[in-house]
Amino acid sequence: MLTTFERIKSIFPTVVHRSEDASGEYAWYQAHDGTVFGLPKMELTERERRLISLWATPFVTSLDSVQALWHGRLFDDSFRIERPFRLSSLALHHQEPEALETFVDVLRDFMPSAIIIVMTERHIEILETEALVEMAEFEDVLRAIAGDFYVEASVVYSERPLGTLATLYAEHQVLLPLAKRSIKAYPASQLLYHYLLQDHESFAARLRLTEATYTALDATARELLEALFTHTLNVSHTAKALFMHRNTLNYRLDRLYEATGYDARQFHDASLLQLIVTLHKSE
Repeated sequence: MLTTFERIKSIFPTVVHRSEDASGEYAWYQAHDGTVFGLPKMELTERERRLISLWATPFVTSLDSVQALWHGRLFDDSFRIERPFRLSSLALHHQEPEALETFVDVLRDFMPSAIIIVMTERHIEILETEALVEMAEFEDVLRAIAGDFYVEASVVYSERPLGTLATLYAEHQVLLPLAKRSIKAYPASQLLYHYLLQDHESFAARLRLTEATYTALDATARELLEALFTHTLNVSHTAKALFMHRNTLNYRLDRLYEATGYDARQFHDASLLQLIVTLHKSE
């Protein structure tokens, strides 16, 4: 089964990934499944541009220095944030051209310390590293915007103690189509669990999406997860079975949380980690 990028390449052989070349010589687009690709500006006819715009959204190209910096960081696998943060990915549904500007203005008033990154006319990323807003209040604001300005947003978010921004960004783009209800913020882990259990994508695609998490789980971490499940996530019982002090086990679980972004002491996160391990073992 061909990926979106492979299908595009069969039509436009000179297409490139964002990671390959982010220069201004390319016209950049985002497909509906989040795939970002660039085509040489000089090679595109006006008719081809119109056809592409039917199934892909042009990236915003008139960027100030701050927006350009964060655009780059979202695709930079070497850029890490070394403190707690939340990344929220928003797919917008609106009709009026000026709606995007209004939407962004309201968000900036509501969360002044957040970094709001406008990717396309229908796609925004929000990075919070200071005090995180309550998601219930965020949903209330989205509901008000939808009622007053007719802009609805589907939202996928992740919170991490630290980590690589690009990995989360790429994961969110795959999961955004699963955020069916607008004006609701979905935890990425919740959508990821359902995504991995469905067969609408190839097995290889599921492995690619979870590769970074699985790589962070060495043999010791996988044995730790197995022991936790055996003892119904009871830390005291697990520590006793592993002949380990409870504080030592909690320390190791803290390190696992930092490495993967999932807290194995929480049932949903532990289940997701176990599912990822099972998928890769069956490869």
